[in-house]
Amino acid sequence: MKKQIILWVVAACMLAGCMKNKKGNFTLPVDSRADMAVANLEIDTIRLDSVVTSYVIETSLRDSVISVLDKYFGMLYRFNLDGSFKEKKLGRGHAKSETSIGHIATHAFMDNGDLFLLDYSGGHHIYDKDIQMKDFFRVIYENSGDGSLNKDKLYKTPSEYTHLYNDIVCRSYKNNVYFNVRMSYPMCCYVNNTKQHLEENANILEVKLDEQEFGRLLAVGYPDSYQKNSLNKAIFSSVNYDIAKNGDFYVTYEADTLIYQYDCDYGQKKCFGYAGKDMDLNYRYIKTPKESGKYWRNERQTKGYYNWLEYVDETGLLFRSYQKGGAQPVDGLQIYKDGVLIGDVNVPKGLKVCGYVSPYYYSYVMPNEEREIMYLYRFKL
Repeated sequence: MKKQIILWVVAACMLAGCMKNKKGNFTLPVDSRADMAVANLEIDTIRLDSVVTSYVIETSLRDSVISVLDKYFGMLYRFNLDGSFKEKKLGRGHAKSETSIGHIATHAFMDNGDLFLLDYSGGHHIYDKDIQMKDFFRVIYENSGDGSLNKDKLYKTPSEYTHLYNDIVCRSYKNNVYFNVRMSYPMCCYVNNTKQHLEENANILEVKLDEQEFGRLLAVGYPDSYQKNSLNKAIFSSVNYDIAKNGDFYVTYEADTLIYQYDCDYGQKKCFGYAGKDMDLNYRYIKTPKESGKYWRNERQTKGYYNWLEYVDETGLLFRSYQKGGAQPVDGLQIYKDGVLIGDVNVPKGLKVCGYVSPYYYSYVMPNEEREIMYLYRFKL
């Protein structure tokens, strides 16, 4: 009996040791499988009818209509699937059918058809499905406590986070919206406070539109791949994510090969994924926030990283886009079905899947200011 107890204790200690490096949202074993059914794609290009635009845009695909939001001019253009112009909504002004936002930060369409807009001052603007002004609010901020700038409190306080405006991701589920964020205080940034940041920084912020308040802080911490050569990944430390209609979150970190699936309560469901092909991962070592700012643009333009994630409810496929970097003339697109990799193909630079209208998958709209055109891609599987 004594021998059995000793063996049980040893086994428990070994298990504890194995789990020591896997914390919080990253405790599931990796289950990566491949069944490569897609070797290449035949891709069509669709040019949109010409409209007045700043070429600073975001795209949505809903009800077989392509919506293009001009973030500077405040226009919402709608196009048919063949690229022909359908109608124009919004525009700058103070009528209920217009927007007073000088520069739109991002947008999302809600499950009920409402349009959500975020401005750069933290204003949340909601329009109904007919694009008539419905509601507006700013979240009442609660600071992190007694003003002592306690780092532990800061990381747990939603109002201490800021949106990643340069590469913002806005998603919706029911009547909540979600943003990719980072800690706003310099003393808590990735470079200055690396160890604690990797454990406690939240990467997704929930805002409850009905209650007009902050919700949960999600995607807390970073996976194991960020623990090694951490400062080489400082410029690639954000997440891309999507939310399925059943509430499941799919999350990928820019410098991590894996994809993490969670349920609507952010309980872990699955961990899977494969590295993209021919990616330049020779990231620059960043020692200070000043260096991060100096090299940010060049690193993100020339290096390889995972830069978009899109789950298509209609077909149950998950698409992960990645930039190869270096001198590669193409980008990569991975296709997963129920966590199984079924394709990893070359695609034109910038192609990211936006949605599906049978029988085609459509990309987000690509602006080309130099040629004064907007276009998108489509393909079948």
